[in-house]
Amino acid sequence: MSLEQTACEDIISDLKAFERRLTEVIACLHPSTIRWRIVLIVVSICIATGAGQWLMDPETRIVPLSQSLTNHPFFIVSTIMFLIILCLGVHKRVIAASIITSRTREVLNDFNMSCDDSGKLILRPRPTNIT
Repeated sequence: MSLEQTACEDIISDLKAFERRLTEVIACLHPSTIRWRIVLIVVSICIATGAGQWLMDPETRIVPLSQSLTNHPFFIVSTIMFLIILCLGVHKRVIAASIITSRTREVLNDFNMSCDDSGKLILRPRPTNIT
């Protein structure tokens, strides 16, 4: 076996190992991404429900804002929970897989490659130099 064939086989095995690892990382992110999306949706629905109850309350127009808010603790607690999970960066965890794939595409672009959303490598044809 020639030195060139050995080098090509090493490159191919490295690319396959990289692709396996990339697909593994992206696949491991999906369950947590789904969980955090559910949490965000539930908290958003709670905020919307609490806001609807707060706005439909006839006393809201009569009493001061602070008293009106203390009359609706569900809305306040939901809003505080939403702010806490946003401060903790949950909105970034929801799109973690797409962040990783977009950054990987940027790096792979230098090597005339790309990847799909699941992490599979896409080899592009060699560019032809027209001079």
